[in-house]
Amino acid sequence: MERPLYRFIALMGLVSLFADWLYEGARAALPQYMYQLGASAVVVGAIFGVGDALGYALRLFTGPLSDRRGGYWGETFAGYALQVLAIVGLAAAPWLPAVAGLVMLERTSKALRTPARDAILSAAGGNRQSAAFGLHASIDQIGAVLGSATALALLALGLSYRLLFLSLAAPGLAALATLYFAYRAYGIRPRRLGRGWRGVDRPLALFAISQFFLGASLMHISLEMYREGPTPWLGSLIYLAAMAAEIPLSLAWGKAYEASRTSLYLGPAAAFAASALFSLQSTALGLAGAVIYSAATSYVDVAAKARAAELSADKATAIGLAGSAYGLGLALGGPLYGLLLGLGLYGVIPLASLALALASTAAMAKSS
Repeated sequence: MERPLYRFIALMGLVSLFADWLYEGARAALPQYMYQLGASAVVVGAIFGVGDALGYALRLFTGPLSDRRGGYWGETFAGYALQVLAIVGLAAAPWLPAVAGLVMLERTSKALRTPARDAILSAAGGNRQSAAFGLHASIDQIGAVLGSATALALLALGLSYRLLFLSLAAPGLAALATLYFAYRAYGIRPRRLGRGWRGVDRPLALFAISQFFLGASLMHISLEMYREGPTPWLGSLIYLAAMAAEIPLSLAWGKAYEASRTSLYLGPAAAFAASALFSLQSTALGLAGAVIYSAATSYVDVAAKARAAELSADKATAIGLAGSAYGLGLALGGPLYGLLLGLGLYGVIPLASLALALASTAAMAKSS
């Protein structure tokens, strides 16, 4: 297949739009919710860092599993269904350990579905995979904006977190219904090689290492949102700014990567800049940092996936490996930056981020 199937890619983008509405609506409120439940900055950083790491690290297994089985649609359906259950479950879990467990379950569901779904998108993208990922990511970010706006509106109106989590069931069910329609209408199946880890060579391994350092260099936005805990809607506003910025940035990454592979080096630069702004403990600069933060995360969703898919014929394995390495970096960075914030060592954050971003750039250069 050479020419991209743009209608199918847009339809899968609509699936992700509803799914992002579901889980980004919850994530736009969770740091403030944890604040009210008595969590410290270190705990919030650890839960989000480890949760995101789990959501990425498990792709070490779910990617090769999809490639070996060739069951890309099954993993995709199961992942979306688990995500709905996890978010709605938050409405019945007003205890910090239960919330932490459901965050982990939601991230696990994302790990299950993402490599399989992205392999399907890669097959539909033909000879323009970065454009396919960019189009898909830009559509799904509309859902992230809707989810963040839902959280902002309900919290600003003084409504409960429980009502917010329950209301998010509607877009979750819409995601499952749209996914079923896409499967029945197209049923695209990527070419199955079944090599799994045997398809990983030195360039792909080095690129994965670069993604680990990238994740470690990025201070998680949840820590900036946590700082706004006394005024919950401000945290949601910061998250909304990041989600809105990802819509044009995802399209821009798709075009930039097609134009020049050197655009990959902008990812670590964005991670450092966002972390530096978050370290300044200012709401106004936090909003600016949120926009740059979205440049780093949209890089991961578009350019990094396209590059990983280029480096191996086993698409789910390659995308899963790069994503898991990035997630392991987040697991390091989340507690690290949370600890530095808790100790008041704000000036150390940009230095740590810069060192890790430079390591990411060096490993990326060696993978070329």
